[in-house]
Amino acid sequence: MKIRVILSPDAKVDISSAIEWYHRADPNLASRFEKETFTTLRQISQFPYRFQLINGAIRQALLKRFPYAIYYSLRSNKLTVTAVLHQRRSDTIWRTRRTGHI
Repeated sequence: MKIRVILSPDAKVDISSAIEWYHRADPNLASRFEKETFTTLRQISQFPYRFQLINGAIRQALLKRFPYAIYYSLRSNKLTVTAVLHQRRSDTIWRTRRTGHI
C-alpha cells in the first residue's frame, strides 16, 4: 500500500521555524535538522504503525539527534502530519491542531 504523506500548513511552519532557529545558531546544524526530519518522515511513511500511539489516532515519532517529535495520524492510505514540535513544548499545541487537519 502506497501511503501519501501530507504536511499540514502548521507542520510546515513548525519545520521552517525550527530550521531558521538552528540556522541562526549554526547553518550546519540547520541542515542536519532538516535532513533528520525528512528521514524520519520517510520512515513514518514506510512503517506508519511502528511509532507510539499517544492519543486516539495520533502517533508520535521522535527525532534521534534533536529534541523534536512529529505528530501524525493515518487514515486509509493518507498520513497527515499535524505538528513537528520541540519536546518541551506543551502538548496542548498538537491536541488543538488535530481537529482542524484530520
